[in-house]
Formats: sequence, C-alpha cells, structure tokens
Amino acid sequence: MTINFNQNYFQLFEIKKNFNVDTNILEKNYFELQKKFHPDKYVNATDHEKRLSLQITSYINEAYETLKDDYLKSIYLLKIEGYEFDDQNNTLSDPDFLMNQMELREESENIALKKDKEDIKRFYLKLNNLKKECLKEFEKNYCNNFFDEFEKKIKEMKFFISIENDFKKSDL
Repeated sequence: MTINFNQNYFQLFEIKKNFNVDTNILEKNYFELQKKFHPDKYVNATDHEKRLSLQITSYINEAYETLKDDYLKSIYLLKIEGYEFDDQNNTLSDPDFLMNQMELREESENIALKKDKEDIKRFYLKLNNLKKECLKEFEKNYCNNFFDEFEKKIKEMKFFISIENDFKKSDL
C-alpha cells in the first residue's frame, strides 16, 4: 500500500492539469482510489498500515474536495504553478469592484428584508451569473499565464461566495 504524496492532485487522479476538470472522471478515479485505500480494507492490518491508510484516504479526500470546488481549485492551480496566493489578505483596490460590492450587499439586504420569493430567486441567479463570469475569466487568465489577473478574479469569486453565503443565512 503506497501512494506518492509528492504528486499533485491532478496526477493523483490521473487527469489533465487544467481549470476545467471532467467531474465524471474525477469522481470515477476518486471512488477507485477510495476502494483501494479505504481504512475498512485494513481492519486486520498492522497499526502502521492502518495509520498509512488513514493518511492516504485523507490525502485523497482533500484532493477530491479541492478539485471539485472551483474556488479551491483556482488557489491550488496557482500554488502548483509556484505562485503564492494569500487567501487571508483578500482585499481588492479596484474602485469599480468595491462599488459593486457595496451595491450587491445593499441589494441583498433589501431583498432579505422584503422576503419576496421572485426577488430572492433573481438575486441568486444574478450571483450565479457573476460567479460564472469569474470562472470564465479564471480560465482565460490561467491559460494565458496571467497570474496577477487570475488572483484578482479569485478574490472577486471569494466575495461572490461570501455574499451568497450571507444571503443564504438571511434568507432562512
């Protein structure tokens, strides 16, 4: 029982390193690896083998969760390209985007107060479209090695995810 912890997540799942991942292949390979290394398979193994199985499945799970989430995958792609991204320092100085943030926050608060189902549906659709646009830009910037622009789009995506999560909480 062995796995190379030095390989990147794309190599682990034997898929092309790309922003767009075929989720069917990712899932198929994930289940194959889980079947091979799952701790339940090693119930009668030595303590060392049990620990190793847990480490391997933990690595597989982390890789899977990263590659199926566009935001996490974006950060990971930058990381394996050698570009460090500080997820904690997530500020943008683009005045247009900052204004857009304030307007979206205000819009979400107004809609949450009114609780109109059609407005709520439209707002979720609007956020989805903004995230899709970000994803298109991610891919374009990544393919062209524009990592500074790629990082900017990651920060924008994080904002859209944040506002969506806040809106979901207020929508309850």
